[in-house]
Amino acid sequence: MALPYSITNRIMGIIDYSIMDPLIWIDEAVPFIGWTFIIYLTLYLYYPAAAFFGRTDEYRIREMFAFHQAMFVMTWFVNLIFIIFPTEVYIRDQIPSGIRNGEGFWGFWFGDVMHVTDMPYNAWPSLHVVQSLMIVMLLKRWKAIQGLTEILTWIAWIALCISVMTTKQHFFWDLISGAFTGIICWYWMCLPAVKMANSEEWKLAFPSKSE
Repeated sequence: MALPYSITNRIMGIIDYSIMDPLIWIDEAVPFIGWTFIIYLTLYLYYPAAAFFGRTDEYRIREMFAFHQAMFVMTWFVNLIFIIFPTEVYIRDQIPSGIRNGEGFWGFWFGDVMHVTDMPYNAWPSLHVVQSLMIVMLLKRWKAIQGLTEILTWIAWIALCISVMTTKQHFFWDLISGAFTGIICWYWMCLPAVKMANSEEWKLAFPSKSE
């Protein structure tokens, strides 16, 4: 999923054309907070979490593969939105110029790493929000998170959503459209796919020890 994202991101960055401006007051009110870059990177803990908790038995293994197939299709669909509705995330200008120029500790991570590898496009819906929400919903379905663990997971997810704005990687519109897309994709794509993972065709492909 990273490969088509990167290719699309580079192409839209080269074209450098924006079809809309989703800026609202909250995008200017939310400050840039450099250390939330760490929270922003926690997205990459969600991917292995889905695999880790999905390996416990043959039933979950089937559901895990079905889920990731649905998420793969969703990601391609979102990449298509990036192409049809290119939107420049120009609020990076709200980041201090020294950091954008690579000065200091956070300047290295923002100016020399993130801004070099991730062009200010592929804005909405935010894949950070979409994919992480779908994975949290999957863990909730598996009851891999319950009670305090579930509360902490949702707090961590909300923090991740906030970080896409405090790092100036996304507009508020990207966050909201990402959450909406995540909910839609979970109930109309992932959940049906996961339920179908218990069909005879899937059982033949991934038989349990008792079958």
